[in-house]
Amino acid sequence: MTGLPDKDMLLAACRGFPIISDYPMLDAAGELAVLHQTREHTPWCAVEEIDWHRARLMRDIDEWVLQATPVPFPTAKTHTHTMGQVIDQIAQLTVQTYIALAAAPDGLFDDARAQLDELGGAYQDLADDLARGVRRLPQLTTP
Repeated sequence: MTGLPDKDMLLAACRGFPIISDYPMLDAAGELAVLHQTREHTPWCAVEEIDWHRARLMRDIDEWVLQATPVPFPTAKTHTHTMGQVIDQIAQLTVQTYIALAAAPDGLFDDARAQLDELGGAYQDLADDLARGVRRLPQLTTP
């Protein structure tokens, strides 16, 4: 499958809803959300393995996106984050929104939900720009 999933599919994957699709990045997004949830309950001294796994998933997403999107125009501007970083941020904010829903005052939940909606929209804009070839992602670095 070519192209990227839309923001609704991505947000559903981060929320843990089963998604049947040909987009491997949705599985990775769901796994990133689980890792962020686990990280919330993990002592600081033990988060290194979780963060290593997150880094690997972000790199996998970045590699898949390079294959799924067209080569950008030479004049395309470079985005500030890789797609893996963007999806990791969405996964983290999804977990924080659920935490706010369960245990925080309504105002904090509303703020978290608004941030997640805004970041979802920014993802969609980036995905659309990548599909049109008018945006490029930063170069991948291998650790």
